[in-house]
Amino acid sequence: MIRPDPHVPLRDQDPTVLLALTVLGEARNQSYQGQVAVAQVVRNRMDEKKFSVADVVLHPWQFSCWNPEDPNKLFLIETIAKQAGNVQPGLWESCLQAAESALGTPREIDPTGGATHYIVADLWGSAASKSKNPPWFSERCIKKGVSEFLIQIGAHVFARTRW
Repeated sequence: MIRPDPHVPLRDQDPTVLLALTVLGEARNQSYQGQVAVAQVVRNRMDEKKFSVADVVLHPWQFSCWNPEDPNKLFLIETIAKQAGNVQPGLWESCLQAAESALGTPREIDPTGGATHYIVADLWGSAASKSKNPPWFSERCIKKGVSEFLIQIGAHVFARTRW
């Protein structure tokens, strides 16, 4: 089983490991299906933009677990340093399997129906922002057809956006 390599820079980690780390940071409290769904969002963005795993997950402000002030980032940095030895038994394996399912050939069926975004369900359709550019999951963007609800899996709503 592959694990994070503490001697390799974050961007240069094995793509499956980097995706598994992202799933760990974003969906470790979700079911396996929820973990696969998060991994699949990354794959859908990769396919849409022809980007690598690193390009997608490490792009600023796209996946909160990699944001500078997010406590999950510290947990993930520790996970790399300890080669996932700090992760509860079975969880690393689950996140790794979710990453492999999204990156594998042939791929498993996408449980999100092509989602490129996800958000905690409580925030979906939140009150419209007064800013010129409200968040993609706002009530205003949903009503304008910018964001389309696809499915809810666990605590996350999965959607496609037309940015």
